[in-house]
Amino acid sequence: MREQFKNVLVFKTDKKVLTYQEMIHEALIEFNDKISWTVDMDDRDKVLRIECDSLSAEEIILKMKQAEFFCEELED
Repeated sequence: MREQFKNVLVFKTDKKVLTYQEMIHEALIEFNDKISWTVDMDDRDKVLRIECDSLSAEEIILKMKQAEFFCEELED
């Protein structure tokens, strides 16, 4: 059974190839027990979708920036 999270955060990224998913995993590993994430490699914005309970978009953007990823929150 899949864990249910309270929040869904959606980001535009600059990653263009599937191998970057492992790098994203490494960047987000400290949050691993607190989030579920996917990257839509078919979308032109390579959308990173994060489900979580308490992390903010700012925390995710900071962590991705530290790993040298461009990451921008997409608004509804």
